[in-house]
Amino acid sequence: MGFLKRNIISFITLIAFILVLILYSIERIEFNLFIGSLGTIVTIYFGLIRFQIENDKIFKELFTSFNGKYDEKFNDLINELKTDPDKTLEQGEINLIIDYFNLCAEEYLWFSKGRIPKSVWRAWKSGIIENLKIKQVMDVFEVETSTKEGEISFYGLVEELGKRV
Repeated sequence: MGFLKRNIISFITLIAFILVLILYSIERIEFNLFIGSLGTIVTIYFGLIRFQIENDKIFKELFTSFNGKYDEKFNDLINELKTDPDKTLEQGEINLIIDYFNLCAEEYLWFSKGRIPKSVWRAWKSGIIENLKIKQVMDVFEVETSTKEGEISFYGLVEELGKRV
């Protein structure tokens, strides 16, 4: 099934091409319509391939950007909090954790718009849930989402996480 899913555009194009050939060969369509149909199929095929390539480029840009931001801004603090559960956060660190939640919300927003594949979102969501197991991170999350307005400000991420964390 994976092969078909990856090549669905080519498969549908092949079926359309064969159908047009069959119709022409049994004399159901005239030569001009046959040529026009083939031209249309080829045009649609290349348009869809270009669309797919553009989507892949957008995904790559988003993926690189999100992972870069996480590595540059948040990774060190989160790793530190994992090893020091009693650490008291300074205001700058609280703000950094809030920025982390905003990054997570942005990731979810792009996932909900279909720009992030499900497999990538599942991995990121797992990481978010793991990070919410860190007491200080969860404490900031609870404060930030304690009101309906706070929840809404994260573009549906809170609902996606199910508040079960």
